[in-house]
Amino acid sequence: MKKINYCKNCLIPNTKPYINFVNGICNACISSEKKKNLKLGIDWIQRKKEFDDIISWTKSQKAPYYDAMVPVSGGKDSITQVHRLLNKDLRILAVNVDYGIKTEIGKYNLDRIPLMGANLLIIRPELSLHKRLIKIGLEEYGDPDLLSHTLLHSYPLHVANQFQIPLCLLGENSAFEYGGEEGLSASREITRNWFDKYAANKGMTAKIISEKYKIPFKNLWQYDFPDEIESNSKMKAVFCSAFFSWDSNEHLRIAKNYGFKTLDKPAEGTYRKFVGIDELINRLHQYIKVLKFGYGRATDHACEDIRLNEITREKAKDLVKMYDLQPLGKEYLSRIGKFLGYSESQMLEILEKFRNQDIWKKNENGEWHIPDHLEN
Repeated sequence: MKKINYCKNCLIPNTKPYINFVNGICNACISSEKKKNLKLGIDWIQRKKEFDDIISWTKSQKAPYYDAMVPVSGGKDSITQVHRLLNKDLRILAVNVDYGIKTEIGKYNLDRIPLMGANLLIIRPELSLHKRLIKIGLEEYGDPDLLSHTLLHSYPLHVANQFQIPLCLLGENSAFEYGGEEGLSASREITRNWFDKYAANKGMTAKIISEKYKIPFKNLWQYDFPDEIESNSKMKAVFCSAFFSWDSNEHLRIAKNYGFKTLDKPAEGTYRKFVGIDELINRLHQYIKVLKFGYGRATDHACEDIRLNEITREKAKDLVKMYDLQPLGKEYLSRIGKFLGYSESQMLEILEKFRNQDIWKKNENGEWHIPDHLEN
């Protein structure tokens, strides 16, 4: 049985992909200290000046249609990204990818974007193909977002390229915020190398999927990174988190000023009422993460709140124990199963394939549990 060790500062386990520990502290917590401590390397006042310089450069490009593009879900982070560009005399295009499983609250929050002062372009991929890709990701890799994740990253960049938009303001550099390769975690701009490692799970790019499953790449180009962006001196695709400290709670406060709605009570898998609420598949993705790695969305949120000094590590343990290992509820099984064409029993059979039995064991009552859960 695999022993799970947890970060001494937060609760991230050593089973998390791309995580590294230095003297018992995870690289996500080390990055967090860099964000808070000027002596460790991040001067946010200077970063803000650099962002203003990028805005000046953007205006100097005299773009034909739009000055800036922002990929948006309608969540509090993407609303904040649009907010960072307001009142700068920019023509803003927000691009949303919608493949058919948005929630009502997700639709409402997305509708706030045009009211803020941006144009909103909603892209809906060809659904029979996209459902096939979700099913490939789910059945073969235990990741229903395998190609959805690449599409969310790549399609807005294709739009920006086609419209000759000079500035793309992306979200966070996940390698820096949540733990990842040192070189890529320092990147301020998205690159092919970053995309293949962090947008494409385990490097499963559209080109690889095309070859393996005999799907013509001409039908999958929008799922792949547009390489010409890296060599185009008239385009910058930068992470917002490189210039503004990435803080979910601050983003919530900003988004609420534009009418952003939260849930009335926490959804499955976490104690937060304002994250992952715009579509259904994310809950499935997060539950499979629990089966594979022994931690889920509540851990992610609790660790972020520890780093933000919102809660103590002990309080975080209580929240994680309460929410993290919740099984996937019948509503999700039913609605996602119906969308993809599975019965409830088929869904459960697929999910069970990905339970990591080096982590999970059955107790005397035949119930699955993690014996050393949060013990250190």
